[in-house]
Amino acid sequence: MRTGLDRRVVGSLVMGAVWALAVSGSWAQDQRDETGAARAESAPSGNTTNGAALYLKDGCWECHGYSGANGSGAPLVLSGLNESGFVRYLRNPRTTGMPLYSTKVLSDAEAADLYAYIKTFKRPVDAKDIPLLQQIIDEN
Repeated sequence: MRTGLDRRVVGSLVMGAVWALAVSGSWAQDQRDETGAARAESAPSGNTTNGAALYLKDGCWECHGYSGANGSGAPLVLSGLNESGFVRYLRNPRTTGMPLYSTKVLSDAEAADLYAYIKTFKRPVDAKDIPLLQQIIDEN
């Protein structure tokens, strides 16, 4: 009995992780052209050192975590937004949980710096690249 319960709990956790990865992938839709192909992205124009200071000073880490993937807010590391899309989102977020950062609060140059810093975050490993996790998924 206990093994079956443990297996159901692990299966639920795995399915929750897979669902979270699938949902976070929907952010990437913002950067696809009309054919669905990913748009080429140019290198961020901002200063990563200044962006890191802003990330800490403005409290971005409080919701998005220090890695951009481990907080209660959206996983920034998985965002498919390009620089201009990121700045537009800062200026007019689609959620009440995200503060609005007007140009009076965060200049366009600072927003570019913040974006450049966020782009230095490492993406988490895909579930399919974790053998034990993939084995559990395959068994369920």
